[in-house]
This record gives sequence, C-alpha cells and structure tokens, in this order.
Amino acid sequence: MDCKKKKYKPLEELTIRDNFMFVKVFSDEAIAKPFLKALLKIEIERVSVVGEAHQQADPNKKYIRFDVLVKEECNGIGRTFDLEMQMVDTKELPLRARYYQGISDTETMGNTHKYKELKEQYIIFLCPTDIFGQERPIYEFENREKNDPSLTLGDLTYKYFCNFSRYGAVTDESVRDYLKYFATDEASSAATKAISDKVDFYHKDPKTRSDYMTFKDMLEDEREEGREEGREEGRAEACKELAKGFRDAGISLEVIAKQTGLTPEEIKAL
Repeated sequence: MDCKKKKYKPLEELTIRDNFMFVKVFSDEAIAKPFLKALLKIEIERVSVVGEAHQQADPNKKYIRFDVLVKEECNGIGRTFDLEMQMVDTKELPLRARYYQGISDTETMGNTHKYKELKEQYIIFLCPTDIFGQERPIYEFENREKNDPSLTLGDLTYKYFCNFSRYGAVTDESVRDYLKYFATDEASSAATKAISDKVDFYHKDPKTRSDYMTFKDMLEDEREEGREEGREEGRAEACKELAKGFRDAGISLEVIAKQTGLTPEEIKAL
C-alpha cells in the first residue's frame, strides 16, 4: 500500500519552530550571533553563518545536514557553533550530538591530521521537551573527570540542550526572552522582535516562497528515496525467505540460485 503524501504547512503558517523558517532566520549573523552570546555568555568575533550546511566524514557515505552552522572568523582558528531546532525527541539526541561533533571535527582537520587544528565546538539543540527529565530549562555538558568533576578533559567540546517550554524557569532575562519566543512566538525584547520581524518578512517574500517549494520537493525526493531503500530491503529479505523455503524443501541450490539471484554459498548460509 502506498504511503500518503505528507501535507506541508503553507508558508504563511510557518513559525520559528519549523525547520525551514528556523534555518532562514538564523542564517542571518545579526540574529544568530546575539543569541549565541546570550546563551553561552561568551564574546564572539566576526562569524560566517551557513544555513543547512552539508558535511561528510567519508566520501562513500551520505552527507549530514546541520540546521545552522556558525563559524567564527578569527585568523582561521575560530570556534564553531551548530544550532539545531529539534521538535521531536528521537530518543538518541545525545548520540546524534556526538556524531555531529565527530563529523565537524573531521571536516575541520581535513587532511592535516593535526589535532591542534581542532576548534572549540558548541552543539546546541533547541527542544520543546525535557529529554533528560530533570525539569530544567537548559542542560550544559562538557567532559569531566569522573572522580574529580573540577578537572575538565579540555577537549574543547560543549553540548547544550535547551528545553524552551520551561522558559519561565530561566533567570537570565535575555535567554528567557529567546526561549519564550521559541515556545510561544511572543516577542518581548528587541532581540526577539528582530526574529519576529524576520519571520513576518519571509512569510511575504516571493523568493522565500520559491525556496520553500524547492525545499518541499527536496524532502519528498528524500522520502521517496527512503521508501525505495525500504522496498529494496524488503525484497532482499523476501528473496532470502523464499530461498530458505526452497532449500528446506530439497530443491537444488542451482535452481534456487537461478530463481532468487542468490549465490549457492549465500543460500547455504541461510
């Protein structure tokens, strides 16, 4: 049975919580940099921002897509920040953060293999739910020595998980305003008003409308590719089951191989 085609929101109904709009808005340095400075409490130099950055650890593997990748331009030795709007708890976000870190490190090092080339790195997930269940709005992680937590590993990697539904528990006003906007679309500061204005602009922008149509087509292509991969896997499993049944029925390996495309060795191993 064919899967029903996914329905997408009209462009005018997209909020900052929708991936397409989040990438559009936070690809603007004037939006991304103030947010990072407020959340991380650090000074940030000039940055370059790439929306939906694609990176690949292995030429034989698929690219992964970062929502918003911010790179600090500081004589080539700047920090990197990965911003992800994650509306669904997929139960593996900490592992995904680990994978994203590894991919980014591989891209940073290139072919030099000099560990000193690795940059200070922040991976930030913005979520509507508390994936750790500790009823906190923000979780900050870095690697520390188990028996002496005051001793940090010093690997320059930091992971943040922001549960914006609990924005009211945030004591820092600027961060609270950001998380409140992510949760409610209510702009209560100049910074969040700037985000809201961007969202309103993109709702009406003809080029954005064209980009959104392309975005939807791309997602449909990826979904169809995934369905086709699933069908191929299903066909392969069906062939194996058929071959096993033939083999158990005493049919010769040569006949089974001809009917299923499996080799005699593969059939014996079933």
